[in-house]
Amino acid sequence: MATFAIGDVQGCYYSLQDLIKKIPFDSTKDELWFVGDIVNRGKFSLETLSWCFENRKNIKIVLGNHDLHFLAIFFNQRKHNKKDTLNSLLESREINQLVEWVLTWPLIFISEKEILVHAGIHPCWSFDEADKNSNDTCVLMQSEPEHFFKVMYGNTPDTWSGEMSRDEKMRFSVNALTRMRCLHKDQSLDFKYNGSLNNLPAHLKPWFSFKPIFKRDKRIISGHWSAIELHKHPYGSSIDSACIWGKKLTALCLEDNKTYTVEVNNKDLN
Repeated sequence: MATFAIGDVQGCYYSLQDLIKKIPFDSTKDELWFVGDIVNRGKFSLETLSWCFENRKNIKIVLGNHDLHFLAIFFNQRKHNKKDTLNSLLESREINQLVEWVLTWPLIFISEKEILVHAGIHPCWSFDEADKNSNDTCVLMQSEPEHFFKVMYGNTPDTWSGEMSRDEKMRFSVNALTRMRCLHKDQSLDFKYNGSLNNLPAHLKPWFSFKPIFKRDKRIISGHWSAIELHKHPYGSSIDSACIWGKKLTALCLEDNKTYTVEVNNKDLN
């Protein structure tokens, strides 16, 4: 059995199909792990999500910020913005079935050797804490979706405290697990910088540059930060290679660390 972790697809259906053809994927025994952001910005969110649903027995997916944004629009708690490409998905006959499935996705997935997450794991959390906060957040999302998506958006709180309210804990968890790139020196979340490591402002550091309080005994596989593309760091690998920005889509085989990449298929962008 082989496991292939795949970077942010974001509706780039044809690029995904090109990548599936390139990797030595055997649907009878192998798995595909997606780091989230399955939909939005590319032209084929419906086709991408439908393909994942049809092949779900081979797939594990964690929620990304764009997947949450799609759900927020569905539950009438957010309006489309001009960059969204979700209309065909939201207007499809399968929308209710697909939404029901997406609501079951976790924010993190933990295996024996790896943790799959969209953005990263905050250095103040142990893996067990991250798992608990992820589970608590997803339970709220599934049980009270209208309320959840109404209060999900926002940049506060930017630091973690066990004394916060339920909604504050939820919002921090969503932001840390799906939006985090950089932290200030006090480990508070930064929401502005999304550029390369070479141009990083002096007052910021990547989340993976901070020494965690707790032992990291699993490799963190994440995406989200397209400007750093395929990047190996002390605690794992970031594998969003900027497909939606006209670059590449990447798969990482977790057993042998071999990477597979394809150039973006222009059908997805034009």
